[in-house]
Amino acid sequence: MADCDLLIIGAGISGLSMAHYATTAGLKVRVLEREDRVGGCLHSHRFGGELDGFWLELGAHSAFNSYGNLLAILEQIGLLSRLQRRARVRFRMVANGVVKSIPSQLYFPALALAPFRLLGLIKTGRTVAEYYGHIVGQRNYTAVFGPAFDAVICQPASAFPADSLFQPRPRRKDIPRGFSLPGGLQTIADTLAAQTGIAIEFGQRVREIRRQERGFTVRSDQAEYQARALCLATPVAVAAELLRKPFPDIAERLAEIDTAEVESLGVALPTAQVSLPPIAGLIGREEPFYSVVSRDTVPDAHWRGLTFHFRPGVLNKEERLERIAQILGVTRTLLGPERVVYTRNQLPALRVGHGERAEELDQALLGNRLALTGNYFSGIAIEDCVTRSRAEFERLRSEGL
Repeated sequence: MADCDLLIIGAGISGLSMAHYATTAGLKVRVLEREDRVGGCLHSHRFGGELDGFWLELGAHSAFNSYGNLLAILEQIGLLSRLQRRARVRFRMVANGVVKSIPSQLYFPALALAPFRLLGLIKTGRTVAEYYGHIVGQRNYTAVFGPAFDAVICQPASAFPADSLFQPRPRRKDIPRGFSLPGGLQTIADTLAAQTGIAIEFGQRVREIRRQERGFTVRSDQAEYQARALCLATPVAVAAELLRKPFPDIAERLAEIDTAEVESLGVALPTAQVSLPPIAGLIGREEPFYSVVSRDTVPDAHWRGLTFHFRPGVLNKEERLERIAQILGVTRTLLGPERVVYTRNQLPALRVGHGERAEELDQALLGNRLALTGNYFSGIAIEDCVTRSRAEFERLRSEGL
């Protein structure tokens, strides 16, 4: 039996930022993680062998100087001085199977009207397709902006609520606009996990949550834990299932939030073997992948890394590798197993009206010493996750934690 002030289920950036806030306040914290690594969607794969020292991002790949809560944490844990400015390279599109510049795919007469169409237009209550399609014109939306939004959130974006995309935030001028860290963004998760006072147990799949008079009892495959307060920092579908018995009303609301899967395949290739010029990434139009994210933003002298985020179930693994070889103009034999890595992520598929559902969830959480954090509240960016964790921790403190 293990006792703590706050038990957190999930060691992604949401759970780790919650743990950071709690340990900084002097609380005893324990984190349960079902995988064998921290980070969740912060997943910087570090290669070995001939690629030793090279990494690429399999999940989240962008952090910006507008991420105020994240930057505050980085300053506190000593990472602010280690930020690496992302190189200024451009995104391109794959249209009709050919890599092309984005401007070549735009219809500029319609774009010229965009400032006038924006006047008085409100995001709230509109889908991404309704809002941005009206601004840029349907031709441009279909050809460029729709596929670009799909690429940003790695799922069909047209029905996504417009007000959950691209949150306006103040920028810190002393920080590079876009940045990474040595070893990739997972360095953030690794450093947070190494903090004194945060106990993380891996391989812990939680099976049951029970409410007690003075807190919670949580049972995993391997142990049972007691805590004064509980935080779920898991994908929304996992949270819904775990809360089905102790909090049926909350679980029902969570189950209404759809999810989308993305299957990601990262490849590393010798620089000299890839004729494609340096890019930030590729946007797929009518392709089996949503996007390609490139390591060219943090260039390496010998290797190039690209992660293809595939639509689920469209191609099998071998077909994906064949498509990757075609896009990059390399032979399939270069994509040996030591140069290829695969993962699958689950993302929230938000819909119009989600803001009201999130408010209902917040009301249902009040007074229960139960916190929910993750990328399914105000948005899916790293900063959205950290901001949610901070707000939930402050609420728990106000309730006597």
